[in-house]
Amino acid sequence: MPKKVSDSQKKEILNLFINGINLKEISKIYNFSLATIVRQLKNLLGDNEFNKVKINNNLLNKDKNLLSKENSSEINISEQINNCEDLLDEFVEVIPITHEIEIDQRKDLASEPLKEIILPEVVYMLVDKNIELTPKLLKDYPEWSFMPSEDLQRMTIEIFDDHKYAKKLCAKNQKLIKVPNSKVFLIASQVLKSKGISRIVFNKQLLSL
Repeated sequence: MPKKVSDSQKKEILNLFINGINLKEISKIYNFSLATIVRQLKNLLGDNEFNKVKINNNLLNKDKNLLSKENSSEINISEQINNCEDLLDEFVEVIPITHEIEIDQRKDLASEPLKEIILPEVVYMLVDKNIELTPKLLKDYPEWSFMPSEDLQRMTIEIFDDHKYAKKLCAKNQKLIKVPNSKVFLIASQVLKSKGISRIVFNKQLLSL
């Protein structure tokens, strides 16, 4: 007997779809057939809205590929062999560390590439009530105020591994969602960057896409 799609999974699948994630990738993440994913999305959105979002996602992916080709001479791209991963831009280093900076502060002056970090399998995010991402500038996080001004202008999202802590930070116009597979951020890195999002705040770490 095929497993049933839970209500929480339906919301998460819808969130990924409207944020540009490919239907095949969603199918792999949740281990449901492509037909099941499409059927659930059509039930939630209706045929017309489903087709609109699908067309927009296809256009976004085409634009992303064109942008990648245009910037290939300026950006070093690491080649992926995993079918679940897209091409990932090499993370951008911040200004060089000098001898005047204390050694125990050096680890704070550069972001860690997401592909080298092992995240918990399940994480949580705060989104607005329309299940849209609500990125903030890095300068909005006081603990990272020492970063160079260029980095402070980067669009950033925050993820949590502590459900109770994240819930305390949830504003009235927000809702807390569960991300059952944290690898989705690596899979969707190009989509996030196309929206201007290049950093993830996780606990006391700053991760680069």
